[in-house]
Amino acid sequence: MTDSQNTAWIKAMPAVFVLIWSTGFIVARYGMPYAPPFTFLLWRYFFSILCFLPWIVLARVAWPMERKQFLHLAVTGMLMHAGYLGGVWAAVKAGMGSGLSALIVGIQPVLTAIWLSAMASGGGQHHVTRRQWLGLLLGFVGLVMVVSRKFVQGTPLDHVTPQNMAWAVMALLAITTGTLYQKRFVKPCDVRTANTVQLTAAAAVTIPLAWL
Repeated sequence: MTDSQNTAWIKAMPAVFVLIWSTGFIVARYGMPYAPPFTFLLWRYFFSILCFLPWIVLARVAWPMERKQFLHLAVTGMLMHAGYLGGVWAAVKAGMGSGLSALIVGIQPVLTAIWLSAMASGGGQHHVTRRQWLGLLLGFVGLVMVVSRKFVQGTPLDHVTPQNMAWAVMALLAITTGTLYQKRFVKPCDVRTANTVQLTAAAAVTIPLAWL
């Protein structure tokens, strides 16, 4: 692959990421009427692992060298997959609209920025610039605009309960904590092996929940 092709792929990554990330809520909305949330996610983890393993073998990708890194990846997997996805799927299954669940967990970048700014003021290394704050604000406003039609129609608000709100808030806290933990403890490594470790840890946590 040429340098120009590599550059084109890198430039396309934000759009690809948004497309993949956002469609997760659509899948949750269409899948939940027909499957328990944790069973649904458990199959998702298993199929994802089965996709990654042959790719890792054929590409001869290196696994993390230290046991500590396996532990850190496992923790991020439990938070960012089992905690985040489990909370979103359970909230939707309990009746919350997918638009409202997306809005709640969409607060995550703002919470992360607030935490990093607080750490920076206390002597931390990371600092959120005004331009980044503006980007976060515009992103959140855009998210509100996208799902605001749901509120006008009254679709999700009629189905908000303490139970599904608790699941959604849990998902928000899990993805925020997982993001900060990964940034702090996980060293750069291949995304294929890293995701396999994370998905395996998420599956291990989800198995008893699916059984229940």
